Amino acid sequence: MPHSWHFPTTLIQDKVQRLAPQSVVDVGAGYGKWGLLLREQLDWNLGRLDRDRWTARIVGIEVFPYESPLHGWVYDEVIHADVLDVIDRIDGYDLVLLSDVIEHIEKGPALGLLRRLVAQNRNVIVCTPLDFFEQEIHDNEHEHHVSHWTIDDFSEFVFDYDTASGAAMVVSLAGKGAAWPTTRDRAFSRGLYKMPWLGRHSLAARAVKQAVRRT
Repeated sequence: MPHSWHFPTTLIQDKVQRLAPQSVVDVGAGYGKWGLLLREQLDWNLGRLDRDRWTARIVGIEVFPYESPLHGWVYDEVIHADVLDVIDRIDGYDLVLLSDVIEHIEKGPALGLLRRLVAQNRNVIVCTPLDFFEQEIHDNEHEHHVSHWTIDDFSEFVFDYDTASGAAMVVSLAGKGAAWPTTRDRAFSRGLYKMPWLGRHSLAARAVKQAVRRT
């Protein structure tokens, strides 16, 4: 959707900080929220305020003609197309971000998209609601929710994941040349979130993960 809830924002930014990408594709750019946050995180916070000093390349992909001044301000390029039609152009990036996107695509084509993305790029981050709900925005057919995702749907990939406020899950996928996540991260996260007292208690689960990693 063109905008999104705040619940998973910091969690996604923590993953971005860990991955330190220098090239990012923001799929489903909407009004440009993630373009702005990524530019701040990857350039402005490091003192590179002027466009001619930016080192991160940030590309947005958006199927619907949303109008926003952020498109020309924070992105290097915005591609107006269905991501399924331009998958060949998403190749060689450090990170592909799909925040509130995957649930708008039928599961079969969406899994095919993820397979291509991890084969062609270093890392992929997916954020999607934990529960299915209907949605309609701007009379845009692409804003309908048509699939519901659980962590089992990502079982073929190497991933790590966390939940955010019991409302969304953020899944980090390892792609071509990725150092993180690993199969060990996948096994640990899956085991942790299967515990009934931690399943949707995201803060407690992440605290346990951090404690285990420190030891």
